[in-house]
Amino acid sequence: MSIILSKEILSRSLEIVEKALSRQSPLLPLKNIHFESSSQSITLSATNMELQIKVILPYEGEYSGKALLPPQITEIVRLMPSTEISLDVDPENYQVNLTGGRTRYNLFGADPADFPAVEKLAPAEGETMSLDPAEFSQILKMVIFAASTEESRPAFNGVLFEFKEDRLSLICSDTYRLVVKNVSAAGWNFTPRRCLVPAKALRELLRILDQSEDKVLLYTDGKKMAFDLGSVYFAAALLNEKYPDISSVIPQRFSTRISLNRSEMEKSVVRAALLAEAPNYAINLFVGRDAMKVRVSSQVGRMEEELSIEGEGEEVDLYVNSRFIMDILRAAPAETLIVEFNGKNGPIVFRLPEDESYLYLVLPIKMD
Repeated sequence: MSIILSKEILSRSLEIVEKALSRQSPLLPLKNIHFESSSQSITLSATNMELQIKVILPYEGEYSGKALLPPQITEIVRLMPSTEISLDVDPENYQVNLTGGRTRYNLFGADPADFPAVEKLAPAEGETMSLDPAEFSQILKMVIFAASTEESRPAFNGVLFEFKEDRLSLICSDTYRLVVKNVSAAGWNFTPRRCLVPAKALRELLRILDQSEDKVLLYTDGKKMAFDLGSVYFAAALLNEKYPDISSVIPQRFSTRISLNRSEMEKSVVRAALLAEAPNYAINLFVGRDAMKVRVSSQVGRMEEELSIEGEGEEVDLYVNSRFIMDILRAAPAETLIVEFNGKNGPIVFRLPEDESYLYLVLPIKMD
């Protein structure tokens, strides 16, 4: 018996699930999408053992069955010429028949018996956080860019979710810069704990959040972090690495403090970065009484631009990685930024004037 599904819904569901496929694994179940149909729903699941994704589609029908679908099915459905897809699975040999308009595919599925079950975590009572998907997406975008991509530093390949009695702190660093974002924990009842979530998993989650209108339920069992959007279940295995204590890194004072227009600084830094050279892409910032000069000098040429600021404290002249500055200027959801300096070799701290829960710290480049 055939199942009739909207091509748009099926295509989007497959695109979500395939993010958890293991392309390199020799194990067949991890390279394929698990399909299961019942009288009330259709479930698509995939896992690479580090990431689990399940999508549940409401469906009323008489067909019940299971099969492993080859990964090519995602692109096949996307390119089907019709708005509806007819799908049926032969329970004897797991052959998958897809029909859309005048196009028909006969795909060779596989026995799902060895597929590892994707079961939802059971959170402790009261230890579930509910967040708006757009709000949570914005929070992740404000921190995830600072994660390291170097495999030699596995602890810094993740975002630390630090649960405390009064707040959740998201912390991310690559050792050259640091982001901290606090989320109020009013009404929550979390056991204090630290959970290191892989940044690569959170980047995949971001693509799902940007298309969702359902509330995100966040919870953990200490081994995995689950993000439940109702029809989409997303769980990532936590990194088993010790994350350093960053409390002593954040300066409690400053020698210079300025406020300036974020978009104007972004445009200026982007222009300067055109001449900045590898490996550190250094540009020079000179902060005076009422202006900041953005300067760069390289084998290609020189550039200088002056920005208006409001400030207090000492003059400061330092070098910084232009890419690190561009990251915060693009991620910050504010038109005005506060920047605190601590001399030519001390950390630079970016703050949002209307959000005391957020800070971005970057170390300057020590030039000879």
